[in-house]
Amino acid sequence: MKTILVLSILFSVIAAIALPTFAELTDADLDKISLIVKDEVKSEIGASETRMKSYVDAKIDSLKTPVTWLIGLLVAIIAIIGLPLAILTIFLGWRSVKDNSQEKINQELREEIETLKQQLIVRP
Repeated sequence: MKTILVLSILFSVIAAIALPTFAELTDADLDKISLIVKDEVKSEIGASETRMKSYVDAKIDSLKTPVTWLIGLLVAIIAIIGLPLAILTIFLGWRSVKDNSQEKINQELREEIETLKQQLIVRP
């Protein structure tokens, strides 16, 4: 028992002498530590940005095909609805011009008939 007690005291003394725990950090040490931490943070941020960019790019690429189909579908619907409306508008405009010219001819014929009636009444 005495041996164990003596050995433990001896080892405690050796440990107290050999391992001093009173160390102070100098400004140079703090600068080195801050540089190391900054480098690690920068590398982590860079890796995170790379991962995020690849994720966003993948999401955008996955949306390109449906958006393209949607735009094509909208253009097709506009063409299907707009083309007949354009044709109908052109036809109605052409018919209106034709009706106006026909009405003008009819008016001239009515006037001529009236003048002929007047001549017939005046000269029986």
